[in-house]
Amino acid sequence: METESGRRHERYGAPLQRIVSGGKAALGRARGLGLGRWLRMERESFVQTLKVTGACVLAWWLAAHVLKVGLPVLAPIGVLLTVSATAYSTVVRGLQQVGAVIVGVSAATGVIWLLGANELTLAVLISSGLVLARLLNLPAQNVQIPITALLVLALGSTYGFARLADVLIGAFIGVAANLLVLPPRYVERAAKELCGLSGELADLAADMSRGLGGEWDRDMADEWLERARTLSQRLEEAKEAADQAAESVRLTLRRSRYDTRLRQVAEAATCLDHACNQLRGIARGLVDLIAGARGLPGARGADLPDPLAQELESLSRVFGAFGMLQISRGSGKGSCRRDVKELRAALGEGRRRQEVLAEEFERTRHRELRTLQGALLDDCARIRYEFDPDNGPHRAAFPDVAYE
Repeated sequence: METESGRRHERYGAPLQRIVSGGKAALGRARGLGLGRWLRMERESFVQTLKVTGACVLAWWLAAHVLKVGLPVLAPIGVLLTVSATAYSTVVRGLQQVGAVIVGVSAATGVIWLLGANELTLAVLISSGLVLARLLNLPAQNVQIPITALLVLALGSTYGFARLADVLIGAFIGVAANLLVLPPRYVERAAKELCGLSGELADLAADMSRGLGGEWDRDMADEWLERARTLSQRLEEAKEAADQAAESVRLTLRRSRYDTRLRQVAEAATCLDHACNQLRGIARGLVDLIAGARGLPGARGADLPDPLAQELESLSRVFGAFGMLQISRGSGKGSCRRDVKELRAALGEGRRRQEVLAEEFERTRHRELRTLQGALLDDCARIRYEFDPDNGPHRAAFPDVAYE
């Protein structure tokens, strides 16, 4: 029922708001999972941080003590500029960095020889550097060509060769670190993000359940809808994280061992996206109801049957259990089986609540309200269908132990 797709591509909140909400979500996950489980989830991030730090230190040492480079700090900067999210993109970025510096040094040396060092040279170097960056299809944030050209203009042509040496050291060590030393595998990071988003959807469904079970108003309904929109937008980024996870194993020699896990992460992202849209539709319907849109009774129709609140409570449990299944890989089969059992129990409870709710809605004589009630029932049923491990469309989103 949600039709305001124009808002889909808006960023979800100001930077400070995103930092605060991200911090709260991280603390919530840590409390919910426990310290030991949270540390296992974050292990990959800790390892990669230590690896990049060690690569920077090594680059400094090589530049300062082996190659006797005058500005050794530029070598670790080269590492940081080269190391990317995945081993594959690190190789690409390293080649881009080296190529950009070579072009920058060459262009600056030639222009300075022709025009000398003056304001005209500055303008030519910056404009031509930016144009070359676009022609070479470098990322928008890659301004190595004009920066290198300006440094050569300021420090002299001999600096260009030192700059090239720094970049070569940084790029080489960055690529080697990401290829050979525990290459980053963002499969588990993507799964962790999906777990977090599933948990937030569970919280939203639980809040809607508590609200409908008591006194709810237009402000509460608007807040539910806004939260659903925000989560829908964030799920788009989660799907991008799943794509990044696939890229992170592109240069892996034994890539086939990740295939099953990659399929699970990709399918789980699709499943959550579909279910979030249905929950968003429920929130949209509640806003329309309380606002009296399209001939609906407004506040007079806000006293909905209790089974709807209970249905949303069971859906909250479904979202929560599904999220935990995405990170069950390191928790053992026992934990996974408990999560699957909870998921199936919540699905069964939801089906029973829906049968009772359908009987309640059958008594409605208001035509527009009955149409809305039918849509609410359908959205609830479609959410359960998305998460059904046995008969649903996303069997690959569940670990193999779910079928043992």
